[in-house]
Amino acid sequence: MTTLAIRNGHLIDPAAGIDAPKDIFIQNGRVAEIAAPGKLKLANGAPVIDAKGLTVAPGLIDIHVHLREPGQGYKETIATGTAAAAAGGFTAVAAMPNTTPVNDSVEITRWMQSPDRGEQVRVFPIAAATRGSKGEALTDYAALKSAGAVAVTDDGRPILKDGIMRESLAAAARVGLTVIQHAEDTRMTQGASMNLGPVSFKLGLRGMPTEAESAMVERDIRLVTELRDAHPHLHVAHTSTAAAIAAVRQARRNGLRVTCEVAPHHFLLTEEHVGLYNTHAKMNPPLRTAWLTPSPPITHPTPCTRKK
Repeated sequence: MTTLAIRNGHLIDPAAGIDAPKDIFIQNGRVAEIAAPGKLKLANGAPVIDAKGLTVAPGLIDIHVHLREPGQGYKETIATGTAAAAAGGFTAVAAMPNTTPVNDSVEITRWMQSPDRGEQVRVFPIAAATRGSKGEALTDYAALKSAGAVAVTDDGRPILKDGIMRESLAAAARVGLTVIQHAEDTRMTQGASMNLGPVSFKLGLRGMPTEAESAMVERDIRLVTELRDAHPHLHVAHTSTAAAIAAVRQARRNGLRVTCEVAPHHFLLTEEHVGLYNTHAKMNPPLRTAWLTPSPPITHPTPCTRKK
């Protein structure tokens, strides 16, 4: 198919500043024309997709997925995970290194990108920041980048030691990689299964304090500040606390390369969804307490003047 028209859809393209009904003409795999509805001039026989009632957008990219290969194919494979991504409108995914063995080598990084994996969308491997994701010795960042890694992280295991995290930020900056941190001070969360709050108290469960996340983010930002001249890029994965978000915002105001992401369930669910030990609501970072905003001030209507 060398030509294709998409009509009657609502185009959302942030890069182009478009949020409006548009028709799109695609030729040889590229967008050739974007026009107001009904204004495209098409050759006879050009295939047309009617996108009425649908949103049309550039392909989405998921920067935090768990494809589980190698070693855990009974959970997910690169083929099945990327097929699900394609069905949801994602054209690329970044795969975390929590595999078996951990993706801490050039060989595994290349293996994940092999056509033999049957990927349906592009896979960007994220390699382990430390060998075996044990937080002790750095992997070879330059070699991993050359093999196709786009960032380094120990995923669900935080880089806890100050010296190792500093080395990681500095080494990644030298080769142009991002360090992604699972911000959790595990010294505060050992044995905990949910957020520390009213629900954990009622259920008699040990809770994870929000400070376990925010303190780690603040520590990492301090290290980025110390390394400012090297321009390291810190990315905080699945941020779940207001204090951590505030720290990231302040870091960006200070001109630091600090970014973060938030998972959909932290937008939509709270610790109340744990209910009576609902394990479907058990995750890390945990579901947090609902953010309570102050009620708007009470105002009294202006008295009406009765017409005579």
